[in-house]
Amino acid sequence: MDPANKSFKGGGNMAERRQHERHAFSATAEVVDMATGARLSTRAADLNKGGCYLDMLSPLPIGSKVRIRITSDGAELNCTAVVRDSQPGMGMGVAFADLNDAQKAIIDSWIERLGSPALASHSPSPLSEKAKSVPPHDQREALAVKLIDLLHKKGLLSSNDVASLLRDRTL
Repeated sequence: MDPANKSFKGGGNMAERRQHERHAFSATAEVVDMATGARLSTRAADLNKGGCYLDMLSPLPIGSKVRIRITSDGAELNCTAVVRDSQPGMGMGVAFADLNDAQKAIIDSWIERLGSPALASHSPSPLSEKAKSVPPHDQREALAVKLIDLLHKKGLLSSNDVASLLRDRTL
């Protein structure tokens, strides 16, 4: 699912509720459900200053409080977060909670190092020559996940196909 277009019960959509621009990102992550202590290994994606998207087949329910550890390029972010969006078979969007200055600095350094523009609102725009070149591995993986989701939404892939592709992807 495209989290930017996900409607919420409270009105509006995720893009309208988002306070920070999101950026293409891929890093290993561990999530601990604070209610049950369950540990889940996953991949963090679409990072922004206020949260990230976590790819997983069985995401936690909206409102769940979690502890997250994200590791990328030798840095590690440990923080608490709240699940704000949950899409079975796809993943969940989380909002970071109570970040201190050191944690904010880690996120800022990752975003700065990405050097990628914020992800667009998915409206068509002319491509520059640079954008037409082969994207980096992390961007290809994010694009593949979005393509899998689109094919599932259109009924061209079953839930089992989606689960298998996401589990076995080696892009």
